[in-house]
Amino acid sequence: MKLGFIILAHQDLHRTGQLVRFLARNNCPVCLHIDQNALPEEVKELESSLNHIENVVFTKREKCGWGQFSIVQATLNAAEVLLKNHPDVTNVFLASGSCLPARPIKQLMAFLERHKGTDFIESFPVGDEKWVKGGLDQERFTLYFPLSWRKHRFAFDRLVDVQRLLKIKRTVPKHIAPHMGSQWWCLTKETLLKIVADPRRQQNDRFFSKTWISDESYFQSLAREHSNHIKSQSLTFATFDSQGKPFLFYDDHLTEFPKTEAFFIRKAWPGAHKLYRDLLTVNRKNFPLSKSNEKGFNKIFTDANEIRKTGGEGRFLQGRFPHNSVKRSGVSNVDFGVFIGLGFLFQGFPEWAHTKKGLNVFGNLFNRRHLRFRKKAVLVAGNLSANIKLRNTHPKGFLSNFLWNQKSDKRTAFLFDMTDAQKIMPSIVKDGRAHFVIVKEAWLLSIANNPSKFKGKLMRAQVLQARENKFLNALENDKYANYTIFSLKEALNAPGLVLQASIQILEPEARAKPTALPRLSDTAKLDTLVRKLEKNNVSLAYKPSKKKRKTPKGTERAVGKPYVVKS
Repeated sequence: MKLGFIILAHQDLHRTGQLVRFLARNNCPVCLHIDQNALPEEVKELESSLNHIENVVFTKREKCGWGQFSIVQATLNAAEVLLKNHPDVTNVFLASGSCLPARPIKQLMAFLERHKGTDFIESFPVGDEKWVKGGLDQERFTLYFPLSWRKHRFAFDRLVDVQRLLKIKRTVPKHIAPHMGSQWWCLTKETLLKIVADPRRQQNDRFFSKTWISDESYFQSLAREHSNHIKSQSLTFATFDSQGKPFLFYDDHLTEFPKTEAFFIRKAWPGAHKLYRDLLTVNRKNFPLSKSNEKGFNKIFTDANEIRKTGGEGRFLQGRFPHNSVKRSGVSNVDFGVFIGLGFLFQGFPEWAHTKKGLNVFGNLFNRRHLRFRKKAVLVAGNLSANIKLRNTHPKGFLSNFLWNQKSDKRTAFLFDMTDAQKIMPSIVKDGRAHFVIVKEAWLLSIANNPSKFKGKLMRAQVLQARENKFLNALENDKYANYTIFSLKEALNAPGLVLQASIQILEPEARAKPTALPRLSDTAKLDTLVRKLEKNNVSLAYKPSKKKRKTPKGTERAVGKPYVVKS
């Protein structure tokens, strides 16, 4: 027997050249099609490296588009050239420029010798769930698809809607039984020649040229008409993710190939140097098919696809946020801190922590009106901007991206208060990676130092208290939550304890060393406010001193005294 190859290539042509030279060394004639979209300098380099090889020929170049008939046309052109130049081939194998042999070529030839006259091509009838998982099936053949789905997606979808509305239906030629399957096949010379030289070739091409993704139906349908014996199986392993994109193979997949029953794999990452070196070795040992474990091999990609669709801790699909569907709806794959009330208790706390301690602490990321990561920072790692509209569109996704890009040897923390936008609250409460330090009722300090009238202060206190109670209840009812709560009285009497707890979250193994605290907020008006609120039926845990506090002289110096915290 003699095995010929058709190779369709469009990028990473230096890798395609390696594959072609390997096949030529195994005495396999190759017809190579290079997409017109390929880079001219790569094409020139590839042609010059292959022109001297006797059993390698090139075919007319087509400008191929995904899902369009141009791919079929390129394959037909290559088949005609290969059969004309090498009429002695017995089987023709279609592969891409990014394919690699999972098993030795000699083993493939021996396999085909044992199955003489068999065409290996996935060919499932329309509607078969083994192939079509969703989307268009029957309509691929009965509607018109003159546009590229990738380039004109909106127009493509509207055209489908209009045809459905007008009940347009193409007639399928009587001799064609629509079938679908993988693009990659291995046909006998007899079957391929009958397809290429079919007297109704013009009619076949015209019909399939308006069919959607015709490279998965043209040969699959016509082989049913012309073949004497079809085995609905592709000898190339190719699998796709939930978005229809092929999985890539890397160096660490090398040890898994003995499990597959396939002879080629698609598609290999061009940077997988070990993969290319080992799989393109001429005298490789055979992997006995009797020892293959196709289920085990498939499980690698089934599991990966499931994780990608449903998400999981620390795994995010950009733009889709699949972790919405999991029970533990977290936002990060590393521990992070959430400081509630510290912004009211200490003036400039994030800047103090960042400059004095070198900790990775940020401001109120969910401030309703003024978003700043730090004092003047409006852009952080990952090119994430301090854009309120962007944040509010998907708060959970915003925080996920923010934390994902804060990769450093220090834990990240940010301020969050009852005055912030609360939509993110359920997500951070449910995240087992979040560690909370909470100063209960610290929002009283912001109200006390606000110059507005008491009526406005009363309404604001009622709103903030209700939000805080809701937040604390959510924490207490979540068995995974990690939190430390200080009363406002405790925080004012021993602010160092609050700072110590905060620092231990960020530096769990911090050594004891004295550190000056940041400036405390003014508390002179706090007790007066609390008394007025209690007279208006606002019940608070914080209780003022029995005697009214007199505002001491030199308040600024008093509240700024050098407290010391060990860290």
